[in-house]
This record gives sequence, structure tokens and C-alpha cells, in this order.
Amino acid sequence: MSTTEPTGSAELTDEQVLEKVKARRGYLLPVHELMAEVDPQILRKYDDLASDLLFADEPRALDLKTRYLVLVGITTAVKGDPDGIVWSGKRAMRNGASRREVLEAILLSALPGGVPTVEEATQVLDRVFDES
Repeated sequence: MSTTEPTGSAELTDEQVLEKVKARRGYLLPVHELMAEVDPQILRKYDDLASDLLFADEPRALDLKTRYLVLVGITTAVKGDPDGIVWSGKRAMRNGASRREVLEAILLSALPGGVPTVEEATQVLDRVFDES
């Protein structure tokens, strides 16, 4: 696997792991802070998994654009955090996704999640499109 930086966080201090998560995402979720407080090893493992699945450079079977579009659809279908939809949608667009592709990822979530998931997700689309 080729990455721009090591994905392992074992050599980092607890504070550095938290800062690494914040730098990569642009913000920290309450769950990140809780993991760091309760058991920094949990945050380390979570960050290593996210680094490999979401942030690893290609070559991968799915390119970055597609990975983020899949995440848009999944986050919508499971009625996830609206900020997660915005975050994934922006990343997809930064990696070449069109507005239409982001919308289709959301629309596909209606099959497993129902139409209300789509209606809720469209409430944050302006944040994806306006701030991209």
C-alpha cells in the first residue's frame, strides 16, 4: 500500500494522535475526544483503520472519489451525522465528483434507508455545494 505518510500511529504520543486526527479531518468529533480520554489506544486503532480505508493513496480498487461517494450514500442510508454527509460530499467533489454524482449517492440510499433519509440529507446539500 502506498501512502503519503505512515498510517501507523504507534510511534506518536497520545496528543499527537489527536492532533493528527484533527489535521486530517479539519475538526474533531466528540467521539475522538472521548476515545483519547478513555483509552488513547482505541483512538490509535480507529485512526489507523480510518487512515487505511479512507485516506490511503491509490492504487486501490476504488479511487478516492468513489470511496467518498460510497461514504455519502452509507452515511445517508444509516441516518448518520449530517456533518458526515457534508464532509464526505466535499471530499468526493475535491476528488472529481460532480454535484450530480453526490446527489445520486444520496438518492441510492433511498433503497435501503427509505425516502426520509434522502429528504433529510438534501437539507445539507447546500453546505456541500456552496463551500466546495
